[in-house]
Amino acid sequence: MAQNKKKPTISDIARMAGVSVATVSRVLGNADYPVKQEVRERVLEIARQMDYKPNIFSQMLKGGTSREIGIITPSITNPFYAQMISAAQQECMRRGYIPLICLSMSNSQLELNHLDMLEERRVAGIILSSVSSGEGFMKRLGSMRTPLMLFDQTLEGYPGDCIQFDFYQGAYRSTEYLIECGHRDILFASGPLNRGSRKEMYEGYKQALRDHVLGINKRRLIISVSDTDSCGESDYQLGRALGGALLEREYLPDAVVTINDMTVIGLINYLHSEGIQVPHDLSIMGFDDISICEMVTPPLSTIHQPAFETGDLAARYLLNKIEKKLSEPVRVMMEPELVERNSVRKIHKKIRR
Repeated sequence: MAQNKKKPTISDIARMAGVSVATVSRVLGNADYPVKQEVRERVLEIARQMDYKPNIFSQMLKGGTSREIGIITPSITNPFYAQMISAAQQECMRRGYIPLICLSMSNSQLELNHLDMLEERRVAGIILSSVSSGEGFMKRLGSMRTPLMLFDQTLEGYPGDCIQFDFYQGAYRSTEYLIECGHRDILFASGPLNRGSRKEMYEGYKQALRDHVLGINKRRLIISVSDTDSCGESDYQLGRALGGALLEREYLPDAVVTINDMTVIGLINYLHSEGIQVPHDLSIMGFDDISICEMVTPPLSTIHQPAFETGDLAARYLLNKIEKKLSEPVRVMMEPELVERNSVRKIHKKIRR
């Protein structure tokens, strides 16, 4: 029977490099303790040749610095969040950290519970896409001892590190595009306006209407009472609920601006089941540009929000902070891009028969 090849240890590397075990440990652990550059390079090259992989769990059990990174997001069933998590996870693992994925299920209390748990566990850092707001929550973030990086969602007045997205400009561009296509009666459909992103989108939508001298009133607003679902399918179910509320009105608007693509898919499917065709009867704009936008019928016109880049940057900057490679505040604003597909009808153009 073939025997398993023995895994190399830091003692093996030390013997090959002609240095102490302590020196190898300092080099591989990126310690601040000074080591001559030629020694460092020799140790790293031997470790590479021996295919040495550190036992992170063993290091933690011995009382070393935590190598765990908490990642908190509202959902994983929405492909947008899944893509952000995937990018952050890849960067963590590439640099020798262990990602701990926590889902808040769009529940503020559960989000706070995750924050408490991760701090008690003494993780190295936390990446957070928050659904919470208010003075109490801001105080909680201000009291944290663990390095924190916000991503995706924005918190008004938050002074810490964050990778943000310009939701205001995204919704403004979405609404303006519908106006450019000839639509005038444009409705905004959303879950509760209890998140910074949704509030900014609503303000961007309203400003676009003002700038094009179009009326703003409650008749052009549908807000679902709840967007939380125990099975984690809240965005899709939210879309179906908004579709039901839309058909309770006396007549359909020209077009709808929504908060994310999964909500649009739920909305379109509900309308289709009731005999309403998009974009023939109603134009709809999405938001996020998740991968399945091109796979559904019709393919969704939407606003591109760079999910993978956001997750990657959040993890990269947080780890740089933890490893003392970065000291200045991190304030990154990701910009929206309009993606034209087929869920918007251009009614100002003559239809070729």
